[in-house]
Amino acid sequence: MLDQKLGVSEVAIENCRRSAPIMAGIALYKYDETRLQQGEGVITRIKTLTLQWNSAQSQKMQATLELQTAAREFKAVYYKTRRIAYLLFKNQEPQRRALALGGRQKRTLIQWLEEARQFYTNALADPEARQQFSRFGVTMKSLNEEKALLVKVEKAMAYQEKKAAEAMEITRLRKLAIKELDQFMSELFTILRLAMGKSQLLEAVGIVVK
Repeated sequence: MLDQKLGVSEVAIENCRRSAPIMAGIALYKYDETRLQQGEGVITRIKTLTLQWNSAQSQKMQATLELQTAAREFKAVYYKTRRIAYLLFKNQEPQRRALALGGRQKRTLIQWLEEARQFYTNALADPEARQQFSRFGVTMKSLNEEKALLVKVEKAMAYQEKKAAEAMEITRLRKLAIKELDQFMSELFTILRLAMGKSQLLEAVGIVVK
């Protein structure tokens, strides 16, 4: 666990500092207060990054939920209007191509949104298509309202991608900081063993003396 790793590191560094014999011993290897503070600086950075990581994960989760909600809201109306379009233009290939009605619907979110954008852009731009839609109660106003829901999904997706990227970057930085702390503590414990041998003082910094 990270909390345990940080706690062990903090205790080891602080107990080094409190022991004059240990400080004198590791000083021979150029370990002094400045070097110990470097280790503490890494610990502080990890704690800060962990707070940021928790916040970033929460924001990513919230953004994902908002995207899912917006997508469900849009799909509910889009699929109905799309079914009407199939009925209206089942024998009119140019309109089917213009409204992206050919073949199976695309499965990835980006492809699906591109398909939907083509559908509404061309439906709104074609007077004949609008007239045909009106036969089933689909007006220009309702098409624009549905397109607005599409825009809402696109914005939600962009925001979710932004939050996911931020979370990924913070995760990367935290992993690097943890790796840096592991290396610092490994080197410190090696120097402590070299400097203090079998001294029982090492027990205070977490090194078991046999």
